Amino acid sequence: MRLCRLLFLSLLTLVLPARAVAQAPKPRPNRFRQDSTLLRIRRLQDARATAPLLGFLRHPNPAYRAEAADAFASVQAFVARGPLEQLLATDPVPTVRRAAARALGLVADTLAQPAVLAAAKTERDPRARATTLEALGRLATVHGGGLRYLADETLPLDAVERAGWAWGLARAGQRGVVTDAAVARAVQLLQADQPPAVRLAAAHFLSRTPRLDLTAHGSALLTALRTDSLRDVRIALAGSLGRVASPAAAAATLNLLRGAPDAHVRTAALRAAAKLRYEQVKEAVWGALADADPLVALSAAEYFLANAPADEAAAMFRHRGSRHPDPQTQATLLATALKLSAKQADVVQGIIQDISTRLREAPTDTRKSFWLRALGQNPAGYEIIAREIFVAPLRPAVASAGLEALVMLRGRADFPEARRPVFAAALRQAVETGDVALVGIAAGALRDPALKLKADFADFEFLSAARQRLVVPRDVETAQELDQTIAYFDGKPVPAPYRPSPSELAAQLAAHPTDWKRVVKLPVGQLATVATSRGTFTLELLVEQAPAAAASFAGLAERKFYDNTLFHRVVPNFVAQGGDPRGDGWGGLDYTLRSELADESFSTGAVGLASAGLNTESCQWFVMHCPAPHLDGRYTLFARVREGQNVVDALRVGDIIEKVRLK
Repeated sequence: MRLCRLLFLSLLTLVLPARAVAQAPKPRPNRFRQDSTLLRIRRLQDARATAPLLGFLRHPNPAYRAEAADAFASVQAFVARGPLEQLLATDPVPTVRRAAARALGLVADTLAQPAVLAAAKTERDPRARATTLEALGRLATVHGGGLRYLADETLPLDAVERAGWAWGLARAGQRGVVTDAAVARAVQLLQADQPPAVRLAAAHFLSRTPRLDLTAHGSALLTALRTDSLRDVRIALAGSLGRVASPAAAAATLNLLRGAPDAHVRTAALRAAAKLRYEQVKEAVWGALADADPLVALSAAEYFLANAPADEAAAMFRHRGSRHPDPQTQATLLATALKLSAKQADVVQGIIQDISTRLREAPTDTRKSFWLRALGQNPAGYEIIAREIFVAPLRPAVASAGLEALVMLRGRADFPEARRPVFAAALRQAVETGDVALVGIAAGALRDPALKLKADFADFEFLSAARQRLVVPRDVETAQELDQTIAYFDGKPVPAPYRPSPSELAAQLAAHPTDWKRVVKLPVGQLATVATSRGTFTLELLVEQAPAAAASFAGLAERKFYDNTLFHRVVPNFVAQGGDPRGDGWGGLDYTLRSELADESFSTGAVGLASAGLNTESCQWFVMHCPAPHLDGRYTLFARVREGQNVVDALRVGDIIEKVRLK
């Protein structure tokens, strides 16, 4: 009997894996592998070849017309406005009209508003109309009819169209295009009987539209916040409470801060608390320093650093900071103590000593950067900071944090006048190092009108010399900073953000063409695991939506480029960002990618490429904690978290990306 059982178990171990393999879905080839014409259109998009793309807008195959129209959402060439308007008005296929509407919204030529408004009124396909309404919000002006239509017309019964209506309002609000009627419509769309996508869009309109006073709608907002079943809606609405000036809103903010079960809602309540009187929220925020979620505790510490009044007791922050278990929160609390003790020389020296000891004992450059920024709260820390910046060889995270701290000191009202020449010399030295971070930070400080630094420099030829040493597109972010600063010193208008010219794009493409061989090999649903010092999460690459970005990420992963790099930036309720070979946010590759602005939204778990503007993407990537629809159509979204969002939410600055592997 025992022998039979052993034989049975042996057979079972052979059979079960075979069944598992047989049941596993086969990877599906992506559409570019299956259709060479679609691949050609995407390659034309990558090359920004507008003339042949315009030709495809007239192709007899509607799939190719739609693909070409969608390409112009990324290319964003004004020359496409007329042909896209023609498609929107006359094409018989809804998917083509939908692609044309979306492209017109992202091209952002407001001259297209009348055509898009006309289409919004006549479109009969629900999905195409929803996209057209959203595009109308991207183009609407207060007096052009688009916003009035979104705010006043009778809402459709169809849930898809209604979601497009709500997102149209949200897109207009992001641009600051708003009326009282639009606000009232958004509040109406918060009601519990509205579809989830509608409520989410309305909540983001109310929380992100600049300079809204929502006091008149406080009761409706509080009801929605209390009853809505969607966490993402509650997060957005919690953040909007600071726009409601009422005792009920203040009480709701404090209740959320103390008792909301979701850490993201508690963080949003902290943001709203910044709009209330300090005395109202001090106790609740103090309690949040002990929150089980370290990012909530950090947000509480940042609240005190920004809002604690000058007569607040520095000693309690010093005491709490010395004992807090989280290094970044600890540094923020000691920074608050240092800031508040400005007029107590003996106390200042004690805190400076505390911080300098921790700086000296910090085990990593990331930890050192926390303490350097803390020293930026009092001029007494100047010498300690200055000693750390230019130590050879430069350590990027330390040097950039130190220079940021010096700039912070220079902006203080109590910065010693006698130190002005020393500070000016430090800025010049930073520029002359040629280090992209130090040059960029110094350039930003030099043109800050509040610092009034022009008088401290007899000449500024060193800026032009530094600009000549930069290599664009690799150093595009630093080049932008220098170009604006040189214009400021010359007394010329500050140039617009960098946008590669057609010739520069052609040069970029020649220097680093997209790896299309890799693109066609990547299957739909390609997974990548990201092992970090905090845990592992899994991404699904969106090869059909962002093929060039997906292929670049896959290639860098196979080269082990990301192994042992850091998450250098974590913003609670927003993103965790990594992939920088320098580790300070200023690093990149010798090439850049062209933007791929697919029909995807930055919801929770979306993964995008960092950039310094259109067509400047490189190797840095970020993962969303919460929805951020204001990023839609502005950043390349190339992957989504499929497993391990809890790991993403737990990431902290300085956590290590141990390895990224395709699977």
